[in-house]
This record gives sequence, C-alpha cells and structure tokens, in this order.
Amino acid sequence: MPARSDFWRPQDQILNDLIEKCIEQAHRRKWESGDLAAFYGGGLILMVLAVIIAVGTGNPPLALAVVVVLGAVGLMYTGLNTPPPTVDPLRILEVLGGPGNLPAGYLVYAGAWRAGLREYLADVSDRQLAVAARLCREHPGSVADLIRLVVTAEHHVNEHAYARSVSDVEVLRFAHKATLEWAERAPIPMLQSS
Repeated sequence: MPARSDFWRPQDQILNDLIEKCIEQAHRRKWESGDLAAFYGGGLILMVLAVIIAVGTGNPPLALAVVVVLGAVGLMYTGLNTPPPTVDPLRILEVLGGPGNLPAGYLVYAGAWRAGLREYLADVSDRQLAVAARLCREHPGSVADLIRLVVTAEHHVNEHAYARSVSDVEVLRFAHKATLEWAERAPIPMLQSS
C-alpha cells in the first residue's frame, strides 16, 4: 500500500464503514455458503446406506445408529480438513462498482487494500503508485482515473525525454498539472476531499 509523506488518509466515515461492511459480508457469505451440494450428496448416500443396512439386517435401530455415527465422523473429518473458503478480492466492493471506482484518495486507505485494491493494482509499477499516492488527495476522480492519468503522464514524459532517464518528479509535475486542470472543471461535490 502506498503512503503519503504527510500520512493523510480519507476521512469519509460513511464510505469507510461501507468498505468495512463489504469486507465483512464477503467473508461471511463465503463461510455460510460452503459446499451444500457435497453436504446433501453425503446425506443421500447415508440414507441409501441406512435402507440397505435396515433391509439386510432387519434391524432399523442398528441402521440408524451406523448412519448417525458415519455422518458424525464424516462431518468432523470434513470440518477439520476443509480449507477456509477464499473470497475473490475483486468482487468484495462489487456494490460500489469495484475497487477502481473508489474516490482517488482511497488509494492510501488500508481498508480499500483489504477490499481488493491490491489485486486491482497488481500491474501498476511502484513508480506509478508513488506518483499516484502524492496526487490522490487532490485528484477529483476515481482510483482508476488517477492511475490512468499517471500512466499517461509517464508515457508522455518518456516520449519527450529523448533517450534520457525520466525521474519521478517529472512524471509528478506533468500529472499534477493535469490534475489541477481536471479539478478546475470537476463538479463541486467531487472537489470536497476531507
């Protein structure tokens, strides 16, 4: 997760709480859903086994006892050996349009990184993340918009570098200028970042 030198973090408590709730619900849904098809399939096999034992031995209580013991052992084995369910991180914030749709300031928010931002930004270079972190407070768009702007700025600066290496400061300067121009044209609600 990138960090700003001033340690600024977004303070929109409603959106922060919503992100935390999305994380909690995604993990709870995975735990609650489990694999019901396997559970029902095992129950069906145990019922067939109970009928076979009851008919074969003529002792229904014995068949019931065997099935209950086998069912308990099977559930215990499954419970102990089943890996925890995995949550697709890119789907945690699906109700908000995905992690790329968060306001740009959420690039430096730890909850957003737990909610799929790490996976969303997996192909973004360290330089691009560092520049984006420095601009995220002022940028009026989303995380995806900010990353696109930084990638475009880096590409533009590299095109005009004439075979010399480009510094982060040059990329930041060009991206900052574009951010200021964008912020002047942005609607008022997008400019409010606290």
